[in-house]
Amino acid sequence: MTVMTASLDVNELGGEAGSVADAFIRSLTLLEQAHRRLHDVVKDALERSGEAHLTGVQALLLYEVGENGTLASTLRSRGAFAGSSLSYNMKKLQEGGYLEQYRSEADKRTVHLCLTERGRQVCRQLIGLFDRQASALEPTASVRHDDLSQFNKTVTRLERFWVDQIRFQL
Repeated sequence: MTVMTASLDVNELGGEAGSVADAFIRSLTLLEQAHRRLHDVVKDALERSGEAHLTGVQALLLYEVGENGTLASTLRSRGAFAGSSLSYNMKKLQEGGYLEQYRSEADKRTVHLCLTERGRQVCRQLIGLFDRQASALEPTASVRHDDLSQFNKTVTRLERFWVDQIRFQL
C-alpha cells in the first residue's frame, strides 16, 4: 500500500481512484471541502437576509440546538463542532441574543440550551434553506434519493469505524 501525504493534490487522484487507499483519501478531501462549503452557503444565506453577525458554524449550532432546545453535552457528544470552540460559540450566541443557557436544578453540571426568538428565526431560515436545496438537488445536480441514502450509509460506517479506532485503540 502506498502512503499518501497530507499535501496530496486532489486532482492527482483523478476521477476514479485505483485503490481503496486512493479512494479513501479522495473521500476525506471531499468531505472536508463539502463541510467548508456548507459553512459558506449558510453564511451567504444569512448575509443575503441581513443577518451578518453570525458565522456559518454559529448558525449551524443554532440549527442543531433546534426549536425544542438540547443539552450542551448532547452537542459535544455528537461531535458536530469539533475544530471549533463550542463554548466560545455558545458564549457569542448568548451575547448576541440568539441563545440562552441555564443549569439544571437537579444536576448543576447539566447545561440546557434553548433558542431565543432571534435564534429561532435563524433556525427557521436554515430549515427553509435546506428544504429549498433538497428540492433542487435532483433537477439541478442530478442527486437522487438513492444517492443520498448510499452516501449516508457510507458516512455512518466511516464514523463508526473511526469511533472504534479511538475506543479500541486500533
